[in-house]
Amino acid sequence: MQSDSGLSRWLKVPLLYNVFQAAVGGNAGRRRIVQNHVRAKAGDKVIDIGCGPAQALQCLPDVQYVGFDINPDYIAAAKRTYGSKGTFVVGDTHSLRGDLRFKNADIVTAVSVLHHLDDEDAADCIQFAYDALKNGGRFVSHDPCWVPNHGAFSKYIMSHDRGRNIRTEQQYRELAEKVFRNVKASVDTKPMRIPYVTVVLECEK
Repeated sequence: MQSDSGLSRWLKVPLLYNVFQAAVGGNAGRRRIVQNHVRAKAGDKVIDIGCGPAQALQCLPDVQYVGFDINPDYIAAAKRTYGSKGTFVVGDTHSLRGDLRFKNADIVTAVSVLHHLDDEDAADCIQFAYDALKNGGRFVSHDPCWVPNHGAFSKYIMSHDRGRNIRTEQQYRELAEKVFRNVKASVDTKPMRIPYVTVVLECEK
């Protein structure tokens, strides 16, 4: 579930979303995630859950990219910007579960997705990723994260995130470990220009 008022409503507009991400350092953060955690190689099949306007393509090598998002405006923007560089689909993990385009992936990503979902839908998202992966493939997620002794300003900013299901590192890990046996977590206390804390999960099938 996510907030749908004020800034949150405007961030559904692809251009404004891109401008906002650049302003707060989100684009630089995405590059670090792709380089340090996704680590895709040319020729890999990459499925991007909640791909937004598919900005990850700016950081990826020449991969077989398949992205989906529930916002049709994001998908339209991705098609305009990246054209034949990927496949872009409107949908979610429920509606696309039987779609064969979302199978046999080397890597599945979900960047800033799980904190928008309650535990049931987050578990379904993680199961979707597992089912979409080849044996030995990896699922990489990235989300805001509560930590002990969280700074007051950071806590205030994060409490106004569009996503209403921010969790602790342990809570994210427990969700992933219900599906994946091999789960690694990395917490970053300074991922952007604004005070924020995030966690990356790397899960191997």
